[in-house]
Amino acid sequence: MRNYYEPKFLAGVIKKAPPLRTFFKNRFFTNHVMFPNEKVSFEFYESRRRLAPYVNPRLGSETIDRDEYSLKTYSTPYIAPNRIITNDTLTQKLLGEAEWNSDITPDERAAKIAAEDILYLQDLITRREEYMCARVKQDGKLIIKGVGVNEVVDYGFENVAVVDASDRWTENFDICEQLSDIVIEMSKDGINPDMAILGRDAVAMLLRNKKFKEQLDNRRVFMGEIKPAELESGVHYIGRMIVPGASLDILMYNEWYRDEEDKDEQGIPKLKPLVDPETVILQSSSEQNSILYGAVTQIDKRTENFVTRIGEYIPRTWITENPSQKFIEIASRPLPMPHDLKSWYVLKGVITGAA
Repeated sequence: MRNYYEPKFLAGVIKKAPPLRTFFKNRFFTNHVMFPNEKVSFEFYESRRRLAPYVNPRLGSETIDRDEYSLKTYSTPYIAPNRIITNDTLTQKLLGEAEWNSDITPDERAAKIAAEDILYLQDLITRREEYMCARVKQDGKLIIKGVGVNEVVDYGFENVAVVDASDRWTENFDICEQLSDIVIEMSKDGINPDMAILGRDAVAMLLRNKKFKEQLDNRRVFMGEIKPAELESGVHYIGRMIVPGASLDILMYNEWYRDEEDKDEQGIPKLKPLVDPETVILQSSSEQNSILYGAVTQIDKRTENFVTRIGEYIPRTWITENPSQKFIEIASRPLPMPHDLKSWYVLKGVITGAA
């Protein structure tokens, strides 16, 4: 009987896993870098937009000092969900399997359970990665909180603002002017935003905004359009807004997650949107960042020695004899890394000021 829980088989299943809704990860964190240890370092570089100096040819050239960069080192967060296989698991019918006279053999059932388990665990990790990328894009930092861990990865992001009372969005507020001011400030750092990612409440207010609708109704000057369409990965294209300095595609990302830190009266984690309802993210669609994967160190069951493995997702299994159980696990150590801390801007609480 084939062992469907060997790492080679499990790794093959991982490669065949179907994609989830991972807009932030797939669009803005496409570069995946593997490290040989759990700690990773990343550098932030800031260009000063300097001009080459004029010099007298008799005096020769002028030496230019190097632009500064900052280096930060973090331990990558450890993610390792597992599932337990017991004799009861193997004897129960699978989803969709005939209740009586099933022609599925125990060997085939073991294969199906192995595949379902590995895909389920990978889905959990992928959703966590997408959540991490979404929080970095909205907060400029990452809170890593779980069993035995409570840390903050602070990237030093400064382009985030909680909207005060005078700048909140209402039906009469000039949203285009506000966004134009931000676009001009971003252009000073060499960033040309062409995308605005809005939370659902911000989208609703934008579509009710009178000045925005007046601009759209101007027949002599094209100031934008409302043309809803559903794109890939749960992203909804709302339309285009023309502001002084930029042409912004308005997007809404309709993806949700269960918040384990906030549960209802029945103890069920509440369902929440990945993009906060009153948040606006302005950025360039060409922005590229990375996810750094630290190495995973585990016990090798054959040699009983510690082994360090490099990769995005590291599968393993182990057993207990009393009670008789087999565990299947996927471990990963991902950490999103933005390349340019001034390449996007975040507005929070655009309606009520809640952040």
